[in-house]
Amino acid sequence: MSTLSLHRDGHSLHGDTPSLHPVRDFIADWLEATPAAILLHPVGAFLTDWANATPAAILFHALHH
Repeated sequence: MSTLSLHRDGHSLHGDTPSLHPVRDFIADWLEATPAAILLHPVGAFLTDWANATPAAILFHALHH
């Protein structure tokens, strides 16, 4: 039987402070490593920038300030 040691923020989950939710941490680490999650950040940033550059968003920000 093998053990799985995941690292979060530079600290091992099997370090001094054991995680209270190891299953949740494993699922979160697994989802963050999927190709969809890897692409999510740049695509989300692009869509946010694109939406902020639309004339409606520019007008809204101008009227809001």
